[in-house]
Amino acid sequence: MALSHLIAHHISRPTGSGDAHIQQRESEMGVSGKEEELLRELKHSYIGKAGKAYGQFSEDSAEHPLRQWLQEYLDEKIPFSSFTHKALQHFKLGLEQSECELSAHILFMNESLADGDYLYIFLVDHDEGSYIDANLDIGHSFYLNVTRVLLGAKLNIAEMLSDEGKHYLSVLRSRGDKKLTDFFWDFMGFTDKVDVAADTSEFLSIVSSFTQDLPEEKAVETRVKVVDYCLEQDKAGIPVRMEELSEHVDEEAPKAFASFVAEKQAAPKQELIPDRNQLRQFMRISGRSDLVSMSFAASALGESIVYDAESDSLTIKSIPSSLKARLLKHMQQQ
Repeated sequence: MALSHLIAHHISRPTGSGDAHIQQRESEMGVSGKEEELLRELKHSYIGKAGKAYGQFSEDSAEHPLRQWLQEYLDEKIPFSSFTHKALQHFKLGLEQSECELSAHILFMNESLADGDYLYIFLVDHDEGSYIDANLDIGHSFYLNVTRVLLGAKLNIAEMLSDEGKHYLSVLRSRGDKKLTDFFWDFMGFTDKVDVAADTSEFLSIVSSFTQDLPEEKAVETRVKVVDYCLEQDKAGIPVRMEELSEHVDEEAPKAFASFVAEKQAAPKQELIPDRNQLRQFMRISGRSDLVSMSFAASALGESIVYDAESDSLTIKSIPSSLKARLLKHMQQQ
């Protein structure tokens, strides 16, 4: 099984309280099909969330001891459960020193795959629901809401242990709660984050330069290949490796794109962690106001859609048949 270690604890800190309360599980959970399915669902939820930050552990082990305890576990000096107990106590102390309120389960999961080991830490909300038992009686139970991962972290252990790993740690932002995000990132000892937005913007500018002298059909095809590949890698939670992307872009000249990118970058990067929003905007132009909502392929600009900056107007040719039908029907009704 891919899931090798799993343990869950509960932590809460009510509003206005200085004390945090923990419910600590002493031993690891057994691993079976349902635990594997839980990891799959949590990973899917984690990967699907936008706005993750990428970086590494702080070197200040006195202030941020999580990596030190993790190393003790990896060196088999302490069991996985002891690593999580130390982390939980550190989490509790930090929570009490913050202004955050919280009630959630914190899950530690160690996944072993062919390409290496990964550590996941998930802070998951829970809901209450009703059920009918075998005696047709109604009962109530708490259950994990895997779609509401409040906070989370993913660690590529192999990259952490290598000298080349610079962004082996990814962390989530808590939506709408900056204080909770800051606290969790401090708990993780997260630092030296990658500027994903800036890197993606630079990369897409290079893609535009690479395709500008190609025939129009080939240019569009190349941009689609680049964006689709990057989105697939992002969906899988895997960085885009330039050599592999270059091979995907042109099998007949597998190194051409990677070489072009390296020449254009001030500091050549072997990998890219893409910003999915910028990728989508690169292929589609969209916007909305109270009265108008519009979205169209970027390749249509200058062809079937023409923008006049002086008059601030769009001229649309070859109107979609469904839209044309709606327009004609509306005019007849008027």
